Amino acid sequence: MKVVTLWAVCMLFATATVVAQGTSPDSTDQNFVRKAAEGGMLEVKLGELAMRRGKSQKVKDFGKTMVSDHQKVNNELKDLAARGQITVPATISKSMQQQYDSLAAVGTDQFDMLYMNMMIASHEQTIGLFQGQSNKGKDPALKKWADSKVPALKHHLEMAKGLFKPALGQK
Repeated sequence: MKVVTLWAVCMLFATATVVAQGTSPDSTDQNFVRKAAEGGMLEVKLGELAMRRGKSQKVKDFGKTMVSDHQKVNNELKDLAARGQITVPATISKSMQQQYDSLAAVGTDQFDMLYMNMMIASHEQTIGLFQGQSNKGKDPALKKWADSKVPALKHHLEMAKGLFKPALGQK
């Protein structure tokens, strides 16, 4: 009787462990959510900074678009992450804060060019992140969502590239 009870307890524990592992989020998905959330928060902060500090009205308008679009995407990501039991960071990383601080410290004459250059690099990296999740993520909802955001990210990249030359004073 003791052997049967012990066996039943072991089986129950093993089943609970498998079930718990099956419901825990995949590390690929967790990593994506963390990076996407931090990147999105940085885009909003930088966009707000561009709205205040930009010299060109086009750069200020671009910053406003970044704030609006990335706030919406950030909220969608929070909802998806909550459904998948994935924690979303509340703040950006120290390195991202340093990027923000370095841009905030530049003079007005350099701001537009440096901001647009940062937006080009950021969107290129973000497109890669979202495409990677779309291809290699485990959570089907996150994969589909990430894939659906790539066209808008590519559009942001093209907008940034278009504004980069005028920020340099080129046509």
